[in-house]
Amino acid sequence: MPIEHAIIIGGGITGIAAALVLTKYNRMTCSIYEIKLEPATIGGAINLTPNALRYLDHLGVLPRLMHLGCRVKYIEIASLRTGQQLGTMDFDNVEKFKHGALRVMRHDLLSAMLATLGESGVQVQYGKKVESVVEDDVGIIARFEDGMTVEGDILLGCDGIHSAVRTKFIQPERTPEYTGVANAYGLLNATDLRDTIPINSTTLFFGRLGSLLPANSRLYFSAVMGTQDVGSREGWTVKSMEQDALKEDLSRRFSGSTLPMMDEILRRISAIALYPVYRLSENGIWSSGRMLLLGDAAHAMPAQGESVGLALEDVVLLSRILEQDQDVPVQKLFQHYDTLRRTRINAAVEEANFGFETIKDRGWAATVLMEWLTWIVLAWRASRKEKEFEFDVRDIELGL
Repeated sequence: MPIEHAIIIGGGITGIAAALVLTKYNRMTCSIYEIKLEPATIGGAINLTPNALRYLDHLGVLPRLMHLGCRVKYIEIASLRTGQQLGTMDFDNVEKFKHGALRVMRHDLLSAMLATLGESGVQVQYGKKVESVVEDDVGIIARFEDGMTVEGDILLGCDGIHSAVRTKFIQPERTPEYTGVANAYGLLNATDLRDTIPINSTTLFFGRLGSLLPANSRLYFSAVMGTQDVGSREGWTVKSMEQDALKEDLSRRFSGSTLPMMDEILRRISAIALYPVYRLSENGIWSSGRMLLLGDAAHAMPAQGESVGLALEDVVLLSRILEQDQDVPVQKLFQHYDTLRRTRINAAVEEANFGFETIKDRGWAATVLMEWLTWIVLAWRASRKEKEFEFDVRDIELGL
C-alpha cells in the first residue's frame, strides 16, 4: 500500500525538516506533534556546514535564513596557553561545496523552517505527549495523553535525545548518558571590543580546563568544559541560575594574558546559559515496525557543529527511499535506510566522542602534548573534511 500519511513526533529542527521534505517531494500528508507548549530549542548559535546549507536550500528554507546569520569562512584553532594558532578548519570552497558555512541562532533556524512549512499549510500541534501506539499490517495509530488519536502509515520519532518514541516503543534501555562536559554560552554586542578581541571571525581556544569559542562583533560566546553531573534537569537549571559562581568559574578557566578581555566579556553578558552534553550509546536500534527514529532520537552525539547537517541528511535520505516502489513493505524500507546510513553515522559518532574526550580537564603536560598533536590531526583531517563537506545523500545509489 502507498505511504501517504506520516505521523511525526517532535516539532524541533528534525521533525520540521522531515515534514518539509516529505510534503514537498513525496506529496505526503504530515501531522506533527510536539510536547512543548510553543516552539523552542536548546542551545545558542550553531555553525551550519556546507552540507547543511545544501539541504536547507533543497527544503526551500535557505533564502529566509541567509540574512539572519553570519558567514563563516573558517574556524581558527588556537592555544589558550600561548595564543599561537594551531590550525584552521576551512569552509570557504564554494566552487566545490556549493555553499560556505553560516552561523545562526538555533531559534532563528527553527523559525525560518516553521515559516517555510507554514506555506504548505502544515502546522505543528503543541502540548501533545504521545502515550501509546498500535500498529498492524496497514497502518499505525498514536494515542496522546489528552486522549486524542491519529492514524497514519508511518510514525517518525524526531523528538531528540530524550525521545519518548525510543524509550517507550523501540529501545527503552537506551537512555542518554552524560559526557562529563557542559556548555556555557551567552551573547552580547561587542562592537566596541572589536580592537581588543584577538579574532577575525571565529576562534576556538584550546586550553587545560576546556575550550572557548568566541565569534566577533555580535559576540557569541561558548565555553565547553568538564563539569560534574548534577543529577537532574532541574539541577542543571539551578546551576545555570547561579550566574556569579558560573562567571567566576569561566574566569578561572579562560582569563589570562591570551584573553585579557575575558573578564570584561563576562561582566557584560547579562545571562549565561549552561546545559549538559549528553550522548547515546553507539549502534542502537533505529526502527521497529512502522516506526523510525531520526536525528538525535536515533544517534545523539556530542556536538561538533555538524549535528543539524546529519539530521537533515537523515530526512533527505529517507525521502529518497520512500520514493521507491510502494509495494516494498515499510519495514524493509526502514531496514534499507539503516543499511545506507549506519556507516556514516558511526564514523561521525566516533569523531565526536574523540573530540569531547580531549575537552575534559587535563594537566599541563597533556595540554602541551595536545597542542602539538592538534596541527597534525587538523592537517590529516583536512582532505577527509573536504570529502565530508562534498558528500550529498541525493547522489548515492539506493540499490533498492
